[in-house]
Amino acid sequence: MRLIKPKKKSAAENVLPLINVVFLLLIFFMLAGALEKAELLDITPPETSNSGQPDDTTAVLLIAADGRLSFRDEILEREDVVGHLKSYFAEHPDARLKLKADAQSDAAMVIALIEELRAVGLKELGLLATGAS
Repeated sequence: MRLIKPKKKSAAENVLPLINVVFLLLIFFMLAGALEKAELLDITPPETSNSGQPDDTTAVLLIAADGRLSFRDEILEREDVVGHLKSYFAEHPDARLKLKADAQSDAAMVIALIEELRAVGLKELGLLATGAS
């Protein structure tokens, strides 16, 4: 009785399924990679030496370097911001506000806006900044 020896598989045949799986995983993670919703305005907050993380609040007011303002995916005029926030906090009395201003934005405008919000009755305001490296 004569036994037939099986043909040896080449190394390329063993690696091909692995390459297919790696490319499928790569495509999956590229498509599912947008886990965080993009912000309406491009903001680069100033750096801070404080390492504390901001706690989770419900409202974020964005201030761009050119002075544009955005709240809840809507661009607002400077005159309308206080009224818009006042009506939002009337509906959500326990909500807190995070203020995310660009590092190049006008500090006097940011301070004036904070003063207006304080005059309206906003009790808590968080300023967002990035950690220094």
